[in-house]
Amino acid sequence: TIFGLIVSGGERGGNSSTRRREAMKGAEFLGINKVEIMNFPDMKLDNFVLEISQQIEIVVNEFKPDIVFTHSIHDLHQDHRAVHDATLRACRNLSTILCYESPSTTQEFQPNVFINIEQYIEIKIKSIQEHKDQNKKKYVQPEQVYGKAIFRGAQAKLEEAEGFEAIRINLQI
Repeated sequence: TIFGLIVSGGERGGNSSTRRREAMKGAEFLGINKVEIMNFPDMKLDNFVLEISQQIEIVVNEFKPDIVFTHSIHDLHQDHRAVHDATLRACRNLSTILCYESPSTTQEFQPNVFINIEQYIEIKIKSIQEHKDQNKKKYVQPEQVYGKAIFRGAQAKLEEAEGFEAIRINLQI
């Protein structure tokens, strides 16, 4: 079961109702079982880290995830950093937390876990294209997504990969 948690409707970065609809459509396309969109104010999440953390912790306690994915600390976007901080607080007792790369991560993003996405790159591209409100942005263009996947794949000795920074990782072998 996959649970998606979005802490803001993104009202400052686009049309909030459109972005919410597209997030739900994208999640459905990917087969995400449940999505919750919270109403913390876009571009002001750093003022609500404790409250966001408390809400994430409620979801974590209910859902009991094996893996949590969150933003990297090496992200320039203040909302992404706030979500990173809130997630680490809320997930302090979980054994696997991976930070993903977003378009606003810096050169300091140094992945140490790679996942082969060779079979999923087309699906990733199509799922991103579900977010039409954001499609004018350069970083969501298919060639940009392919380029990143090829670059991370080369680092991992694969064709195409995604890279993650592990906060903690529990491999069950």
